[in-house]
Amino acid sequence: MKKITWRRAIGWLLALAILFFLVRTLWSSWGQVVQSGITFHFDVPLLLVSVFLLVPGRSFAVEAWRRILRALGNSIPFRFAIYAWFVSNLARFIPGNVFQLAAMMALTERAGVSKINIVLSQAVYAVMALSVAALYGLTLLPLPPESISLIGIAFGALIILLALPAMFRLMLRISAQLLRMVRRSAEITTPRVTTTFWQNLVPPLFSVMMWTINGFAFWLFVRSITPISLAQLPAYIGMNAAAYFIGYASFITPSGLGFREASLAFFLGAFFPAPVAVAIAFLARLWSIAGELLGVGVAMLWRPKADERRTSNEASSSVIRPSS
Repeated sequence: MKKITWRRAIGWLLALAILFFLVRTLWSSWGQVVQSGITFHFDVPLLLVSVFLLVPGRSFAVEAWRRILRALGNSIPFRFAIYAWFVSNLARFIPGNVFQLAAMMALTERAGVSKINIVLSQAVYAVMALSVAALYGLTLLPLPPESISLIGIAFGALIILLALPAMFRLMLRISAQLLRMVRRSAEITTPRVTTTFWQNLVPPLFSVMMWTINGFAFWLFVRSITPISLAQLPAYIGMNAAAYFIGYASFITPSGLGFREASLAFFLGAFFPAPVAVAIAFLARLWSIAGELLGVGVAMLWRPKADERRTSNEASSSVIRPSS
């Protein structure tokens, strides 16, 4: 229990320290904004569109995770997956990034979903989503114009790699081994599943769609504050994904607090003076929270009835069962 307490304390201290230095930068150098000639405007309709886009964007992530969970033998309706995903997301603000799993387990337990399968499916999805996010982040490097085709090839190669049945089994095996080490239980074994390339293709493709839509929404969000060009859209998609990657990798801070803002401010520094970049990074956190709360609202309004919160036991060719 002490380890958990200290971990939370360290997470909050790191987050607060980073936020303090960001605020100090914002406060001490705001005069640069006046001299830069940057203009601000607040386009409320555009801002609302950017927030609403976060829900369908993250719904692609939900479907990617649901397909992975189905491959492990637990098939749940999309409506229930939306409910479990968005509601459990509220626990992400607790330091550790593990409480979301606990909340998701509690929400899906009555539906007959295996707790181990929840952990494994989330681990495999995280590998896919973070791999795509990291590749998007690499697009921020100063690359020559002729490398655009190489970037497209890299995305295609990554999607194909993640869709290979052998890679899917490898991700499962590594996830199960890590879980066995953490839980110190020899009873946790790697699920033996049979999948095809085409079935595995959906999760990585939907991960790309999720980061692309979220990045476009982020561009709209910044565009609702200050004029930016459409030509900068790829950079905003890349920096949004890269900042999430860095925030997730920080692990001990609540929902990447501090680390995401610092990295986003650094990326935005290529387009704005430092204080403006920091201000947008702070506002982006509030914008992201608004999108998550909107998703929770949609999930609660659309939540399934009690008798619908159960795993489908109907065997069909579209449902992949673990092999014996």
